[in-house]
Amino acid sequence: MTNSHILMLTPYLPYPPNSGGRSRTYNLVKHLREDYRITLVCFGRPEERAFDLAPMRNLCELIVVDRAPSPGTLKAALLSFTSVQPVTMQLYDTAEMRRTLADLLSRERIDLIHVESFYMLPNLPRDLAMPVLLSEPAIEYIAWGRHAKVAQPWYTRPGVALEAVKMRFWEPRAWSEATVVGVMSPIDQREVNRVTPGVKTILAPNGVDVEFFHIDDTVQRDNHTAVYMGDYKYFPNTDAVLYFVAEILPLVRRKRPDFELLLLGKDAPPELIALNDDPNSGVSVAGLVPDTRPYLQSSAMFVCPLRSGSGTRFKLMESLACGCPVVSTTIGAEGLNAVDGEHMLLRDDPQSFAEGILSLLADPALGTAIGQAGRRWVVNRHAWTHSASLLSHTYDQLIGHEMPTLRMAAVDDDQLK
Repeated sequence: MTNSHILMLTPYLPYPPNSGGRSRTYNLVKHLREDYRITLVCFGRPEERAFDLAPMRNLCELIVVDRAPSPGTLKAALLSFTSVQPVTMQLYDTAEMRRTLADLLSRERIDLIHVESFYMLPNLPRDLAMPVLLSEPAIEYIAWGRHAKVAQPWYTRPGVALEAVKMRFWEPRAWSEATVVGVMSPIDQREVNRVTPGVKTILAPNGVDVEFFHIDDTVQRDNHTAVYMGDYKYFPNTDAVLYFVAEILPLVRRKRPDFELLLLGKDAPPELIALNDDPNSGVSVAGLVPDTRPYLQSSAMFVCPLRSGSGTRFKLMESLACGCPVVSTTIGAEGLNAVDGEHMLLRDDPQSFAEGILSLLADPALGTAIGQAGRRWVVNRHAWTHSASLLSHTYDQLIGHEMPTLRMAAVDDDQLK
């Protein structure tokens, strides 16, 4: 089916594609635009709208709705304790977004609505004549529940746990209102099916641009640097670094004093900047760089010491696409079905994580072998062409369906499996 009109609704401007969610939307639009007309409606802050958005406008019709800055800690706490809804839902359900979508739907024929993240769903009108595919990049109540166990300072944990409880109510409710729920992995699929029996799910996994991220044989890897990257406003990323520095880094530097951790990504908080300013910490902060590939192609390894969060991690796939060996917790590699010792090293306690790092430092040939195997694996299993193809198949099954709700005929229901 070609030339069908898709409305894609996202909580962020997907350009430049410098974070996981932005990269996902950008690459899906890039691959799906050949077969569909796509109108993308998203939120954008003033600093995000300042970028040249022409590359994104060349791929789709782009409508950007203003969003207020994220609240500070005290205001977020007030929002949390004065509403039954999670703070995230309160921030992304706005009158302007509702008006924008209602106007668009009144003047355009839309064949299917693709929503990224459950907290965007309330912006849509209640009575829709077209199917809605709700894609969940992460299961938020799991991510928040995990973080409630490790959040610092410790007194923030009850507030985080309260948000997790709210999401545990509202997130499945959103799933039940969609025609189909797209999940990142079989792990997420089992959870959605367990919590909301009868809700239809399809795999809509994350991927990697295997042509952009590649091995550069002209670059020699060093033997002393690990890299980690992320958006540090996302609490699991900062927690991962602080955990690594407190529990793992000392074990490694005891045997390899020259070992250093390099942090890439935006919005490093004061505690990470303080590590950068301490010449004895073994940590440096490069911040948001225009191109992560030189770092992934030259570092000894990528470390992913995540203890919370949910979904699949772009950073691991991008690292492996560059042939950079990975040491990760199982939570960090969740949903990818990576084989320990073949595609990456999976280690869940500080001692074994440090030993994994030391083994790669001591045997560069092992790192090269794991990096090359990881590259072959992501090319075969996690390229964006694969993810876009799965979504395209689902689009075509849903568009024009006579009953675009959960009460779909059994014969058509089977085709979505």
